[in-house]
Amino acid sequence: MYKIVTLILTILLAANVNAEKLESIFVAPDVFITSKIKPSTEYESDRGNILFDSHELEKSKKYSIGQMLKDLPGIASQGLGNASRPIIRGLGNSRVKILQNSSSLSDVSEFGEDHIVGYDPILIDKIEIIKGPGTLLYGNNGFAGVVNIINPLIAVDKPLLDQKIQLDFGYKTSGGELGTALKLGKSVDNFTVRGSGSLLSAGPYDLANVSTKQANSSKFMTSGGIGITYNDGQNHLGVSLDKLEAVYQNPGPEGEENMTSLNPTRNTINFDSSLALDYLIFEKFNLEGTVSEYNHAERTGDGNNHNITFFNDIYEIKTSLNHRSLFNQNEEGLLGFHFMNKNQGATGAEEGHLTPTKTNSFALFALEKLKFDLFDLDLGGRIESVNLKTTQHERGFFPAAFSSTAKREIMPNNSVFIGFDFTQRAPNAVELFADGPHHALENVETGNLNLEKESSYNVTLGYNYDENLNKIKIEGYYNYINDFIAADRNGNTQNVEGEDFNVVIHDQYNALFTGVELSGQYGITKLDDFDFLANFVGELLKGYRTSNDKAITRIPQSKVNVGLQLINEEWDTNLRYYHYFDKEFTGPFYTRTGGHSRLDFDLTKDFIYSGLSGHAMFSATNLLDTVGRDHLEAKKGQVQLPGRSFNFMLKLFY
Repeated sequence: MYKIVTLILTILLAANVNAEKLESIFVAPDVFITSKIKPSTEYESDRGNILFDSHELEKSKKYSIGQMLKDLPGIASQGLGNASRPIIRGLGNSRVKILQNSSSLSDVSEFGEDHIVGYDPILIDKIEIIKGPGTLLYGNNGFAGVVNIINPLIAVDKPLLDQKIQLDFGYKTSGGELGTALKLGKSVDNFTVRGSGSLLSAGPYDLANVSTKQANSSKFMTSGGIGITYNDGQNHLGVSLDKLEAVYQNPGPEGEENMTSLNPTRNTINFDSSLALDYLIFEKFNLEGTVSEYNHAERTGDGNNHNITFFNDIYEIKTSLNHRSLFNQNEEGLLGFHFMNKNQGATGAEEGHLTPTKTNSFALFALEKLKFDLFDLDLGGRIESVNLKTTQHERGFFPAAFSSTAKREIMPNNSVFIGFDFTQRAPNAVELFADGPHHALENVETGNLNLEKESSYNVTLGYNYDENLNKIKIEGYYNYINDFIAADRNGNTQNVEGEDFNVVIHDQYNALFTGVELSGQYGITKLDDFDFLANFVGELLKGYRTSNDKAITRIPQSKVNVGLQLINEEWDTNLRYYHYFDKEFTGPFYTRTGGHSRLDFDLTKDFIYSGLSGHAMFSATNLLDTVGRDHLEAKKGQVQLPGRSFNFMLKLFY
């Protein structure tokens, strides 16, 4: 029924598109901030927030969200083949909150490296990475940062244009991957309707330096959605519905008996509203909500069906009030309330891995932006009640958080900032209640009912230079975490159906994460109407236990990449070299990972032709076909990174 409704609406929208409109109502401004408080452009770039737009997403040419982002400073990817999840400054899983258009995204990716993030990468317009006070809008598990996937079906901002068709098409030689997406929009008076749909299909990807493919790495994914919004320029009310279905495999050795197949399904309803006020100090009332259902079945081996089903159902309400200036220094502020109910678990052979758990959380939060003569100051605070309950156990926690960023412009185009964050996180369902095998990862996980909340004390220092084509950004951080919750192997194995699985236990100890991130761009010269640029990214990161200096497991490799770019208004050419260093400092019972490199090339042409606008891109990834393994790949001994691939992408606007 859902597919039929979506198809009918798509046809109706397409029939009403005016060919004279070439622009897109989906195209966001250069600075797209989803927070109800919009910081300045300068602040957004200084605290580490990143807006990864569609052009950059296309250049990433990756098959999952974690892989899309892993080359950025401070970000890595943890996963298994088609499934990957971002890690921010060495922290992942429940410490990184993933959103869909600023609302919670329902999946179980935080509970296992073999589980995908429940969103089709081909539909993404932008990815917003949020650090600092802005994370406190979203909850307890935005501990390390927030990754917001943006493909807005609800027109929160008053549309500037009234209609649009966008068609995306992409092909990769590795695995014969084919992806296509269609986005439609139309506005009549104060009403806007938007729709989108996608299809992504790929066989096993090519390995480097050999004529074989990575066994059991194919995938198929479809998704679609529709939203309608009333927006009169001051008030808005919108609702959207979207759905995802997929089938993918976890890679491993050859043979059907070694394959795990998963088929996730997600259905989500979102609503978003705001009402302009003129009452006391308040000027706007915001109300947002999400209802989302997710489940997937896992089948392992050739007919050996374990009848495993994972599920995660979310019910979320967030309400907030924007207030006007209280003092001369107070630019703007926000007060809010956040409620979330989650019903998560696994049934069948792996029920013990993710024991069915109901989690309720209630929170109050506040964000404030202040401006003084010498510096700008952003503040955020959050207090929360989190209750987790199974049929046998119940635990309650009261995490709190405070975040601040002070920024000063020391001279034109030069600014410095310091940020301090105190953040607490309650343990999740797996960390507390796990007691059973996870076949896809070949682990037996044991939770710890005695876990306490984590407490992070983080200091970040940064410098930013931005003048025309020349840019430098340096950030260093010191993050001490009291009662850090770790999932570590203890060196033992347990026989599960004739196979030896690693025993993984959850424990707590004090940990320290330190790192430096560097990125920049330099305008070398001008060649006719082209700018010739050099750009670079570098990152050093270390995480260890403070009691004995032993390494924390799952800490990403340090990295560096450098590139040359030739660009004008129509053409964009990039040649970029990436290197990931050896990872020798590992946790107990984990092996070192050798370094690897790759060379990428891409060429993009923007055009306007006969009523169409858009761009075409050709690229080559891993041009030298070098062999590499990711330290955070769950089965790195069995899974290599993709080999050489030639890729083509076409994006059309009408």
